[in-house]
Amino acid sequence: MKRIFIFALATFIFSSCDSNDDASDVAPVTNSKTSITFDARVGSADFALNKDFVIGSRTYNFSKLRYWVSNVTLVDAKGAEYLVPNSYYLMEEVGDLNLSGTIADKLTYPARKRETIEVGDIPAGEYKSIKFSIGVDARHNDNLSLTDGELTIANGMSNIAWMWHTSYIFTSVGGTVKEGTTGGEFTAETGLNANYKTVSLDFTTPVNFATTKGVVLNLDVTRIVDGIDLIKTPKVNAAQATIMSALANNYGTKALSFSAISK
Repeated sequence: MKRIFIFALATFIFSSCDSNDDASDVAPVTNSKTSITFDARVGSADFALNKDFVIGSRTYNFSKLRYWVSNVTLVDAKGAEYLVPNSYYLMEEVGDLNLSGTIADKLTYPARKRETIEVGDIPAGEYKSIKFSIGVDARHNDNLSLTDGELTIANGMSNIAWMWHTSYIFTSVGGTVKEGTTGGEFTAETGLNANYKTVSLDFTTPVNFATTKGVVLNLDVTRIVDGIDLIKTPKVNAAQATIMSALANNYGTKALSFSAISK
């Protein structure tokens, strides 16, 4: 009996060791991180400030391009969604801005170029598409004191005129436009809850963010201004509801596309 007991005990110890060894051989599943780049383009050319671009019969020279990207969501191969927490990002290419609106009391927002956001803690798996919105959702847009993510009125993406509507400026593009001897300065802005647009873009192949550096999306400015006569209406804002709606639709349905996977 003693020999049988010793043999059974030894068998149990060895089998336990084998089980533990097998468990230690399994690599733990870890979450991933990636970058998402919104590459601003003018057709096939890289977007730039203070440079002439010919779009159709008109010549544009841009002084700013600013827009909110919010509620970024990654959709995996099975359709499950991962909503990036507090994902409110101000994407922009802009020179120095005077936020006070007066020369005597100048408040400068410094020149900045930002096309890339960093996203972490992505659950393991393969992802087939990305969703995000251009603008600020109604909950935050109706209460400008909520400051999730990068939301703040201190960066000039609101002003007295827009605050009468209790709204952030969702998008803002400005500069000069001319056709022949006709033209001048323009500013085209969108805002208000009705103009909050959600975009969904499929990747060309499933993406595993554990082995992928990032994804690149294109924002084509020629499509932003498509059908918008900025010589006839050089100031687009809430006072021009129909034109503003068309401008917002351009961001939501025309201007953005998937470009590439960065490895």
